[in-house]
This record gives sequence, C-alpha cells and structure tokens, in this order.
Amino acid sequence: MKKISFVLVFLLPLLFSCDSLNDTHFKDPAFLQYSGRLTPMDIMPFTKATAQAVSGSVTSIELTESGLFVIGTMIDENGTINYRTGRYSVQDNIYLLTGVGSLSFNNSASGNVNLIFTPLEGEPQQIPANFLKSKSTNTAFRTWKVEKTRITVRGFWVASADFKGCDFLEIAEFLRNNGNKVPPEVPALSVSTISLTGTDSMIFAYTDSSADVNEFSLNGNVLTYDWKDLPLSFTFESDKAVIEYMDGKCILSIDGRIQNSTTSGNVTFVLSPTD
Repeated sequence: MKKISFVLVFLLPLLFSCDSLNDTHFKDPAFLQYSGRLTPMDIMPFTKATAQAVSGSVTSIELTESGLFVIGTMIDENGTINYRTGRYSVQDNIYLLTGVGSLSFNNSASGNVNLIFTPLEGEPQQIPANFLKSKSTNTAFRTWKVEKTRITVRGFWVASADFKGCDFLEIAEFLRNNGNKVPPEVPALSVSTISLTGTDSMIFAYTDSSADVNEFSLNGNVLTYDWKDLPLSFTFESDKAVIEYMDGKCILSIDGRIQNSTTSGNVTFVLSPTD
C-alpha cells in the first residue's frame, strides 16, 4: 500500500476498557444485497472522459456493502494498478456509478456474467466478467468513516497524540517533532474511509478519490492483512490487527515500527459506520 503504509507503520494503541468493547449492534449496510466484485475477462477500456477512473484497462470493480465503488485500472506494462473511488446507487438492478456510467449484470449469485457497461458518453459495451458476490455476514464488513486516529511512538521516550480524521501532514509533523525521520514527500492527503468487504478486500479511500486495496481475513476480532508494498522503508511487526467495538464505533489497532530502527509504534483508528 503506497500511502497508508506511511501512517500505519509508526503508530501505537488507544486503550479502552475491555468491559465496554462489546457493542456490535449495527444495522445492515444499505447495499448488502448488491455488493460484490466484478473482474472483466476481456479488455474493458476506461478513458479520462469517464471522470472517476484513470486511463487504462479495468482489472476489477468492487461494489461495497455501503455503496462505495472502487475501480482498479492497469496503467502500464509493469502491471501497475491505480484505484479510484466513488459512490454508486442501484435502480432496477442497474448500478449507477457517479461520474462514470452504469453497469448491468445478473447479481443473484457468484459466477460468470454478461456485463453491460454504459459510459456517461458513448455506446453500451458488452463484456464477459466474473462476479464474486459478497459473503458479508460480519459486522465489520462495511465502509467506515475515520473519525479519529491515535498515534503512539516509542523510541527514547513515549509520545502520543490524537488527530481528527487521519491527515498525513499533521501526523508527519507530530512524528518529526518527536525525533522520527519522515520522508519529505509526504502526500497532502487524509484517509477518509476504510472498507472491509465480504469479498476479502480492505480499502483505504483518500480525500482525492484515490484508494489502496489489499486482501484481508478475519478470525474473531483478529484481522490478518497482506500488504502489497512498503515503499517508505517501514515495516510491520506482524500482519495482524485487532478489531473491537465500543459505543457504536469500530476500533482498529495496528502495531508497527520504523525499519532499521528501535522506534516502535501503533495506530488506532476510531471508525463510525457510513450507513
């Protein structure tokens, strides 16, 4: 993950009373029955004219339980994939992707489908695709808004701070002020939402409509994730994170450290459901 790895790797835990971490009463997300992942089996070109997406051939379209879509497009011969996000709605089983166009296919079960894509401008395209229907039955499987981030770093001393949302520049300043080396090219972005889907995708959506996507599994309250890349010389102490609930919130906590350093840390996100 190119952006979120910068934040997660240093950061450490927001502690709550375990007696309170038992609130799992959330209503079903609004688009649960429509959610899943489409994988085109033929070239599905998107152009810059289709707003949210970047140029390139589409590798996947994730339709989340909470009405977020994520389009992955391959943008070069090295297999580099860019992800863009937006909101979708459903009318008469037609998916309306804001700024992109519409999708129509049989979403009743997983399997091969005849996907009809109609861009905002242009003629409909029929494309064979595979649809993986969401198996979502878990409270965590939805889109969560990042309300607060707590960061703790442990080097020569312990420092901790709370941030509204998850702004990279604010976090970078905190880390520098506490003796940690931070690369100068920190993006001026915030994490807006984190989605866990019933197709095993973990999606970090940013304020510029870009996203990072990786795979995860969930066993009880332990989330195991597969980081695709760590471009900023940081590493994780494990591939585990912990999910718990309190007062209608989801608490996601991850440990990490700076590579080749004695400084360890943790990030804890306080998340609220978007629907």
